[in-house]
Amino acid sequence: MSEFKTLETQAQTDLIEKLGAILKDNDCGDVAISQSKELVFNASAQTYEENVSVSIKKDFPAAELEKCVKVMAEIITALGDVKGVNVEIVSKLGAGDPYETITKVEDCSKEGEVELAHIKGQVWLIDFWATWCPPCQAPMQHNVDMLAKRGEDWKDKVRIIGLSIDSEKESVNTHMKNKKWESVESFFRGKSECSKVYSVNGVPHVMIIDKEGKIAFKGHPANRPNLEQDLDDLAAGKALTGEGTGPAPKEEESDSAVPEGFSEMDKAQVYRELDDNKKVLEGFTKDESLKESAKDCPRAFCVIVF
Repeated sequence: MSEFKTLETQAQTDLIEKLGAILKDNDCGDVAISQSKELVFNASAQTYEENVSVSIKKDFPAAELEKCVKVMAEIITALGDVKGVNVEIVSKLGAGDPYETITKVEDCSKEGEVELAHIKGQVWLIDFWATWCPPCQAPMQHNVDMLAKRGEDWKDKVRIIGLSIDSEKESVNTHMKNKKWESVESFFRGKSECSKVYSVNGVPHVMIIDKEGKIAFKGHPANRPNLEQDLDDLAAGKALTGEGTGPAPKEEESDSAVPEGFSEMDKAQVYRELDDNKKVLEGFTKDESLKESAKDCPRAFCVIVF
């Protein structure tokens, strides 16, 4: 078994190019592949270490799950027994996809884990939020205001759910009580993988489910200026249009503009320079006067990153 960071420089480069070819051959579009190398000298501890890492990340729509599985299988085969390469090629649910039951959340009013399984014929608004998030407070208040105005009309037809990503359930309960927001169904994410499944990378984030159990909208609540009308339209069997109501546009290949004077980096030369610096930093570990000088420094590091 080999660690990526212990492979020789040329072997690292060859492996990255091989993985890149797999992504290209499978028509994956633009993919973020990052490789970094750090040389770290700690003057206080008189230690030196090297950290090398590779990360490959690409999100696909749920409809391209088959492609994701194929690409991941090819990458795993190419890696063999090499460890230390982080690969995340995944398909994620979005607007237009069927809602997938959210599991392992906690009802803030009860103990134990529950699941949020959609009931056909109901329209749902799921608001991912947090007590510590200032921009989340107005949308949550708006949810409360909509229920105060339309609660009776929407009974058994529209359901508004607040799904907190806080670290503690008790803080959510206290916040909801202090704000008088008890009319919104309150759930705590806890150990649920729902944020990963639905690629919720920040809050506030709203997801609207139509009567058939499909995701009608997914995104920032500010992109839907009239949520009340949206919920009414869906309850009446109408479809939503506009930003966030359909699959994200397919990434287009493009020859992006290159800055004037740009020249390709000579990686071999950079690695030679890193090797030279490595010798210098390793020498620092034997410098007792440097260690003594570092005692009065809050932080005494030299870090070189490529």
